[in-house]
Amino acid sequence: MSEAPKVSTENEAPKASKEKLTTKQERCLQLAKTRYALRLAGKWPYLLRGEQKYLFGKPDRQALRADLRHAWREKYPDEAPPADAALNPVIDDLRRLALDADPDPITEDEHAGPGQYGAAGDEDEGNGLDLITGLADCPLPEDYQIPEGYQVRPDGIWHLLGKWGPSRATWAWLFPVSVYIDPDGDQLVELVWRDHGRWVNRLIRRSISKSGRKLVNEAGDAGLPITDADAKDAERWLAAAEAANAAIIPRHPVARQLGWQSDCRTFVTSQDSPWRVEPKYPQQVPAMKAHRPCGTLAGWQKAIRHAKPYPIAQLGIYEGLAPALLHVLGVDSFTVDHGGKSSRGKTITVMAGLSCWADPSEKGDGLLSWQTTVIEAERRFNLVSGLPVVLDESRLVKDPATVDTILYEVPKNHGKPRGGGWPSMLPWRTIVLSTGEQPATSFTTHQGASARVLSVQQPPFGTGSERSRTAAEALKSGLETNYGTAGPAFVARLQAKLAERGGAEDLRRRHAALTKQLRGKTDMSGRRGPLVAVIVLAAKLAAAWGITPFELPQDSEWLNMLSATDDPRENRPEMALGIVAEYVAAHQDKMYGFGDGEYPPASGWIGKETKDRDIALMPEKVREELKRRGYELDAVLPGWLEMKALVTRDNQQPPHLINCKLGRESARHLVFRREQLMPDGEDLCV
Repeated sequence: MSEAPKVSTENEAPKASKEKLTTKQERCLQLAKTRYALRLAGKWPYLLRGEQKYLFGKPDRQALRADLRHAWREKYPDEAPPADAALNPVIDDLRRLALDADPDPITEDEHAGPGQYGAAGDEDEGNGLDLITGLADCPLPEDYQIPEGYQVRPDGIWHLLGKWGPSRATWAWLFPVSVYIDPDGDQLVELVWRDHGRWVNRLIRRSISKSGRKLVNEAGDAGLPITDADAKDAERWLAAAEAANAAIIPRHPVARQLGWQSDCRTFVTSQDSPWRVEPKYPQQVPAMKAHRPCGTLAGWQKAIRHAKPYPIAQLGIYEGLAPALLHVLGVDSFTVDHGGKSSRGKTITVMAGLSCWADPSEKGDGLLSWQTTVIEAERRFNLVSGLPVVLDESRLVKDPATVDTILYEVPKNHGKPRGGGWPSMLPWRTIVLSTGEQPATSFTTHQGASARVLSVQQPPFGTGSERSRTAAEALKSGLETNYGTAGPAFVARLQAKLAERGGAEDLRRRHAALTKQLRGKTDMSGRRGPLVAVIVLAAKLAAAWGITPFELPQDSEWLNMLSATDDPRENRPEMALGIVAEYVAAHQDKMYGFGDGEYPPASGWIGKETKDRDIALMPEKVREELKRRGYELDAVLPGWLEMKALVTRDNQQPPHLINCKLGRESARHLVFRREQLMPDGEDLCV
């Protein structure tokens, strides 16, 4: 039996219409229309509920969604509130409806528009620029413009043309005001920002200023008024401001080094003298800041008069001025090594040289200790091109190979090539003033490096009399309060000389003549002659220009002071071999097999005579004796191998350390050929 069709009654029609419910999104829009007043400030829509105002930009959009969810829970407590995906279209619809609202009347108190965000229709000409230009310490260039779509407000920079209305670009005033270009063509942007009533400025590399998050990492600690969350907006603001003021923002040269610049005319002695200095590495900043003037030139000259009776102490001053001549004369960097016993004034002497340009005290960060690494030394050298660098106390070096490497690198005028982001091929032009109880050349294995080191072994203040100690202390005290003036004065006269017609050629002729006078008779002293001539020429110029008050030594005295005379002992491996021969001769009783004794002495055996009558010695004993005499085993070992003073075996690693038995024990020895160690054929008394 078929079922009869249902017939709709009059009472059932209303029930069907009630079951046709609206969606959550539609109900939420209806709820919002009753909850908020739709308003328009200028051309910017917003919502008003009581005293609470909501813009449609990012800062208020999240709060508006939260308020809508709260209203939904009150209206529909049994239903879950709409998700953000449903609320966002509701907010978009509200914004569109608010655009049709009647604009708010503008009053003077409401000049900034609704709430703290303001309205674009209330902008005055200049987009708030008068807030900055009205300050007594305004850092902006004349005719600076705020780009279209941005406004300066008391709480920062705002972008007015965002998709959701005004949005914050920065949390305080931030402007690009200058561009600096280094000798390689790389650019840095000077940014200034307001921080608690003062202006802060920093030079930022162009690659960083174009990346908001990198900018936060670079300058966030200095109070840069942006955060990671709005870094992209700040990045766009800086780009827009710089583009709008391309013809206004000044462009300046910036130095990466102190000293001579790439134009071959400018010499930078300290910050802003005459160029701004921005070192490539943050590790260079403390040393750069030490280069500054303090006191007066007259005060410095009064202090150095305490060195008048001491020519070696005066030598330190000339060594400090001489680097400015290297570029002009075409002479490579080199080292002057002040060696000898402690407490004889070596450090005070090199302090006198550094005082021409910088704070020479230990607290001033101008002095560099030998307790450093090769990379750190390269960074320090890279800071200067025509100024000295002090490396104090070679006894503090962690690894003797460090001294060897540095002495060999200095004359190259650049550092090692490296990859992986490490400092590579860093350039410099300097004279390194080194101090230590033993000669710096005792650390080196390179004969070529020795030719680029001038050695000063005489005590600067004599042997330590009360008079000399008083003079040294008075000199040190005077230099700690008067420094950084003699170098700039010397360079000013040098630049005037170079500006003269034929000035540079005259200096080169004088240097060539001095080199000829100061050359010795050996190849080594001949190679050192141009270096001595640079220091002598600096001394003559400083005296002629009234910078130093001393009478100059005779040419022969210069040679004696700088150990540039013909010294037959230049071959350090051969000299060290003589020390080993003396050591063996003086300690024959400690050679295994001496006399009838089979028991070792208290200090142990030092070696033995082999079956081939060669002399086998314990390496640690040789090392100790050489160090006591001012030599390093690692420095002379390559020379010994080259002159075939050692027996080698290919089956040993390394070939020059050979297993020998001392009684029942077996140990590795340095085996010296008898004819090398004892050329006259002497026998050991064993």
